[in-house]
Amino acid sequence: MEDRTVIVTIVDEKWASHGSVFDVFLASFRIGQGTKRLLDHLVVVTVSSQAFQLCKSKHPHCFQLTTFVPKLAANMQLGVPDYHMLIRKRNNFLLEVLQLGYSFVFTEADVMWLRSPISYIHPTNDITIPCELDSGDSQGRSNNPDSGFFYVKSTEFSIELFKYWKLDGVLYPNSHAESLCDEIWISKEIIEIIGGKISFLNTENFGEFCQPSKDVSEVYTMHGNCCDSVERKVHDLKLVLDDWINFKAPSSNTSSGMLPWRAPSKCNA
Repeated sequence: MEDRTVIVTIVDEKWASHGSVFDVFLASFRIGQGTKRLLDHLVVVTVSSQAFQLCKSKHPHCFQLTTFVPKLAANMQLGVPDYHMLIRKRNNFLLEVLQLGYSFVFTEADVMWLRSPISYIHPTNDITIPCELDSGDSQGRSNNPDSGFFYVKSTEFSIELFKYWKLDGVLYPNSHAESLCDEIWISKEIIEIIGGKISFLNTENFGEFCQPSKDVSEVYTMHGNCCDSVERKVHDLKLVLDDWINFKAPSSNTSSGMLPWRAPSKCNA
């Protein structure tokens, strides 16, 4: 993009294999509203040579990062040690992207891009993320993670914040931030000291299987989380795309009214 913004996702060989999560992810960009052009700005980070080769057969912008561990898993759940390590490894890599002068939209590969969310990103703010942080209930926040999508602008504030999270992970390896939303809440005093602008998006527009959105017409992205296998995840992500296609069909009589999602069907059942 003109302002050195890239879209970043991460896959391993299981997610990148033919007919798996990555294929459905790319399909969502191709059929989404205003999303196909964004494929030119999508950088796919792979965590193994096999995943890299699979990625290169499907997408022109693939980057192999061999030091990224652990591997992804469909059933990577909140509260599991590997999940916390995954979040920290991801944030450390994203810090390197920021230090190179690139802003980014990070998206999990199991997020369906149905409409372009770029218009929701305020260009002067440092971080834009779908979160509900107005509740004082920390348990409630942990049960409502970010929806697999967030934007970070390469600024002095964002770089210092990600550096702080990296240092915090070294000093306190047993502390458990469940998501970037959780990181922001835990670090709110540091954020006030450093200074910066964070925009919180309405989670109604950025859906997830953990708390399914009720209306196709309101959703920009849909995150296939809360799933205990890759096969179940792929099945339900395909349901999301089918519902979207039906919603957008010229002959559809539901395009102006509420249409509920069929997913999750096999996930979170």
